[in-house]
Amino acid sequence: MTTVTTAPEPTSRAARFRQQNGWVVGVAVLLLVMILVRYTQVENFGGFELRALTAGSLMLALLALAQGVVVISGGINLAVGALMVLANCVSAWLMEDASFGASIAVALGTVVGIALLSGLMGWVITVSGLPDIVVTLALHFAFVGLALLILGGPGGAANPELSRLIVGGFSNPWPSLLWLTVIFCLVWIPFRRSRAGIATYAIGSDRQAAFLAGVVVRRTRVQAYVVSGVFAGLAGLVTTALLGSGSPQESIALGALLGSVAAVVLGGVALSGGRGQLLGPVLAAFVLTLIPPILLSMGINPNVAVLLEGLVIIGVVMLGGLLELRRRTR
Repeated sequence: MTTVTTAPEPTSRAARFRQQNGWVVGVAVLLLVMILVRYTQVENFGGFELRALTAGSLMLALLALAQGVVVISGGINLAVGALMVLANCVSAWLMEDASFGASIAVALGTVVGIALLSGLMGWVITVSGLPDIVVTLALHFAFVGLALLILGGPGGAANPELSRLIVGGFSNPWPSLLWLTVIFCLVWIPFRRSRAGIATYAIGSDRQAAFLAGVVVRRTRVQAYVVSGVFAGLAGLVTTALLGSGSPQESIALGALLGSVAAVVLGGVALSGGRGQLLGPVLAAFVLTLIPPILLSMGINPNVAVLLEGLVIIGVVMLGGLLELRRRTR
């Protein structure tokens, strides 16, 4: 009697799409629902409200990208908020009374400097062998202190033309959306598809296996921190453009850090590393920005948003753990 064996059916394209993009689609749906809720709360919802959402979310979205790159590599960067504050203070200090051309040069120099500083932090982590959380937490305070030395208190200024170019006017949401799209497409997508990006996912999934496969783990981790620094530097420039000044406050750095972690978790990036797409954290940044005004319009204390962020992190981590357990037991 002849036994006929059949090959297992390949996973359908729709199933692969759901597995790879299901979480991102869910966050996008949640964002649309929250925008609709906000639309019903505001009588004349228009350009001003959209600009408040896009410009207000731009900094957090960039910090979510900065945090997400390091988390995907298997680490965590507790200094992203401090790097943002440092970039904000340096750019505001140097841009005061500067021309538009000089302000552009300051902006580029600030981003490059923060990227190199973040890369140096990654190098210290790899050479010392200390956990990311220890080194980045220590440098969080060091970077805030450096910002305070540069700008002793709130001060400095942003070039008005550059500010309008980055965050737009009071009723123009398009510049901030355009900047976010361009940065995502020109920085993250090429990096994600490059050898360095593939190696970043590899070391996040299994560092030992990646090493045995020929990945230079130390170099890849440093590269992840450099890219994270680019996003953090850009977030600092956005803060300067939005506020029109610099502010070396540790509370701002800490709030930005917590927001970046919340966006990464809500966006579906696994804290264990190696899995997730950074479009999810970007969308999650908009979701988190919408929570306070929605609560305020409902007559609820907007400070409850901090509590909600904590509950979101706990809930999403638990849900992600259950989904991972289910995937492994199949």
